[in-house]
Amino acid sequence: MLRTRLAVLLGASLLAALGASVLLSVALFERHQTRELTALLRRELQRVTALMADPTVGEHLLTAEFEHLNLQLVGPAGEVFVPEGDPEPIPLGNGRAVWGGKDVVVASAPWILGGGVRLGTVRLSYDVSEALATRRALRSSLLIAAGLIALISAAIGLQLLRRQLRPLRRLAEEAAALDPSDPHLTLPHLPVDEVGEVGRALEGAVSAIRQRQQAERDALAGIAHELAAPLSVVAGQLEGLAAADPSPQIRAARDAARELLYTSQDLLTLARGELQVALEPSVVPLAEVAERVCAEYPGVVCDRPAAGLVLGSRERLAQAVRNLVRNAVQAATAPEQVVITVTETTGEVTLSVADDGPTLTDEASRRLFERNFTSKAAQGGSGIGLTIVKELVEMHGGRIVAEPIPGGGTRFTMTLPPLSAQLEE
Repeated sequence: MLRTRLAVLLGASLLAALGASVLLSVALFERHQTRELTALLRRELQRVTALMADPTVGEHLLTAEFEHLNLQLVGPAGEVFVPEGDPEPIPLGNGRAVWGGKDVVVASAPWILGGGVRLGTVRLSYDVSEALATRRALRSSLLIAAGLIALISAAIGLQLLRRQLRPLRRLAEEAAALDPSDPHLTLPHLPVDEVGEVGRALEGAVSAIRQRQQAERDALAGIAHELAAPLSVVAGQLEGLAAADPSPQIRAARDAARELLYTSQDLLTLARGELQVALEPSVVPLAEVAERVCAEYPGVVCDRPAAGLVLGSRERLAQAVRNLVRNAVQAATAPEQVVITVTETTGEVTLSVADDGPTLTDEASRRLFERNFTSKAAQGGSGIGLTIVKELVEMHGGRIVAEPIPGGGTRFTMTLPPLSAQLEE
């Protein structure tokens, strides 16, 4: 997550900065200490060589003991005269060296007696092994301390980041919970920082979407309202004609007028944000509904091996099937390529409408029943009919899916609970 990555980055940055500071400080300390020891040895060497002019004082100096300090009088050939028994002479020169397996700081000067006779060199060494060990221990301790400080700082930073990013998490939760059909977002107490800017920008975007949706609903409501009055007159007239002359043509025209009237009413309800229909349930043989719709579309094949008894509204179920068939006829190469099939199994009744039209794309399969989504390559509708079909089927306790047919075409399958299951409830 973001806060974890930021905390790790903070800890790594602190560790790098502290580690560099520790190494630089230790290096500067070592350099300063070596320089001080070298200067000390030089001063001591000057004092010793000055005193060597007096044999008595020199003898007294040579017999004195100095902790960590070694003094040698070395001849021209490198032989050690004083102290006796030292097999290895102190390295000649000034600065850091290794002598006797130990780290030392050395200094040397000519060995001149009081008469000006040069006998060799006076050499001094100071054992710095313990000092170097102390330095290494100090460096290790400081690096460990730097690591602990970085870890503690990262933990504290993680907590602080969690607190600072809490509004962003709340913002993400609010955005994820948005209802696409009615987006509404209000975020009180936004901080005055970048997170607050993101929140205010999201509020503005959601508000703009709501305004756009409201404008679309207002336009849809206006169109539906203008259609409702003349459709009511047409449906009423055709109802009277069908009562006087129940010919198939008059009945088909009456049913089509009813469908348009229902659709206009549904458009009004959709404009308000939700399809709400008061059902008048009755026992409906789904096979009869399929046969009725087939009669309205000459050439469409109706395969009804089962009666498919369900509990619901005959008119609304017919409207759903009619919308599916109309879409299939628009997509098929010929009405004869559209097949309605009614089957019944234990626990469900299914009605499927298949055509040989273009195969649905993956996006169309996912979004086909969304409001205002159209797939001209697949069905060529306005996007309202399939939305109404989905909501009508769900109102009857069922479900509907669309799937491609191998070799080409699309099959819509609506599944409803059988009458027996609904009576048991």
